[in-house]
Amino acid sequence: MILVTCAAGKTGKAIVDALVKTGQDVRAMVRSDRSLESVRAAGVAEAITGDLAFAEDVLRAADGVDAVYYIAPNMDPNERLNGDNIIAACQSANVARLVFHSVLHTQIEALPHHWERHFVEQSILNSKLSFTILQVGSYMQNMLPAWEKMAETGVHRMAYDIDAPMSLVDLDDVSEAAVKILADDGFANGMFEIAGPAISLNQKAAILSSVLGKEIVAEKEALDAFLDHGRALGFSDFTLATMAKMFPYYDKHGLVGSNKALGWILGRAPTDFETFARRTVAGLGQGS
Repeated sequence: MILVTCAAGKTGKAIVDALVKTGQDVRAMVRSDRSLESVRAAGVAEAITGDLAFAEDVLRAADGVDAVYYIAPNMDPNERLNGDNIIAACQSANVARLVFHSVLHTQIEALPHHWERHFVEQSILNSKLSFTILQVGSYMQNMLPAWEKMAETGVHRMAYDIDAPMSLVDLDDVSEAAVKILADDGFANGMFEIAGPAISLNQKAAILSSVLGKEIVAEKEALDAFLDHGRALGFSDFTLATMAKMFPYYDKHGLVGSNKALGWILGRAPTDFETFARRTVAGLGQGS
């Protein structure tokens, strides 16, 4: 049995689906009752509710499992507490393997949500557990909610500089890698960058123009406008403050890792953005 936390989110759904398709028994942990039906529909063996900030919930979730695939809530002020609870539960339950779905370059103090995970990683290293840490880049799929608007308006807009390089990764590749890593003890006690080829908004726009058969231009969304939109969507003050630091950092530095480890794990080249774009267009019936 493999416990997957935050199983109803974007990452969790992808990991759960990939594990279930390979015949793994999955215990899906979600935060609220309203998420139970969606994970049950994915074919999990068990679906439970719990809060990672509550040690008792995490102990109950980890009881009797062979491995834990730990996905943490994004931009959560309880990052270290959540991590401590996971580690303690794995120790208490004698879990054979802990895989932490972390984030690329946790050494960057200017990115609070990365930096806080650096402390969780350190605690895992010191835990005496058999672990694997995956430092995962931003997903190509993050643009999908705005895809239709992009195709209609001809503008691909994000809240960072249009020439900033980003090592975007296909979430399908991440899920495939996760399945391989959980199945192979040879990945134990290792830390791996899970990133795709670096690409800028300008480069993405050129590819999208070719794939869609119409001109797509890259445009940086003003940070204040982005934060106002997030506020209207109900983002927490903590999340908004984190994003207010994140995008100016991306403007200056981007976020670039190596795609070599992912290619080695997959046994093939990681998916590039053009392949992702063509797959998306085919699925939506768009393009020239």
